Amino acid sequence: MRDARARDERVRRTELAGAVGDAQRLAADLDGAADRVALVRAAIADANARRDATLAAGASIAAIARHDRYLRRLRRELDAARGEALRAEAHHRDQLGAVDEARRRLTLARADREVIERHFAAWRAERRKLAERRDD
Repeated sequence: MRDARARDERVRRTELAGAVGDAQRLAADLDGAADRVALVRAAIADANARRDATLAAGASIAAIARHDRYLRRLRRELDAARGEALRAEAHHRDQLGAVDEARRRLTLARADREVIERHFAAWRAERRKLAERRDD
């Protein structure tokens, strides 16, 4: 019985380690998605500044149209990057819930093992006392 509880605790510890590893990987994915959003926003700000400079210099309509198409493409990329960041955040949040659940299961497994160990320690102590009384 004690071996089964100890084995259960080891399994729960391994599950927790796996869940934490997945959470760390998802946190890195979340950081990467946030970096992509920041890069696209910086590119949009740069494109807006170049378009304004082109307009101030008296650019042709074709050049302005190219800048506008480029800005539309960047805005679509920004929407895609935001969506990716939101999905990464949701996955990370779900994984944090899985980590909490794995911690809870590990705590229960440890508590079960301790209860069994205490029970058998008390049982052995009682057997020892009984054997001492018989010897007297």
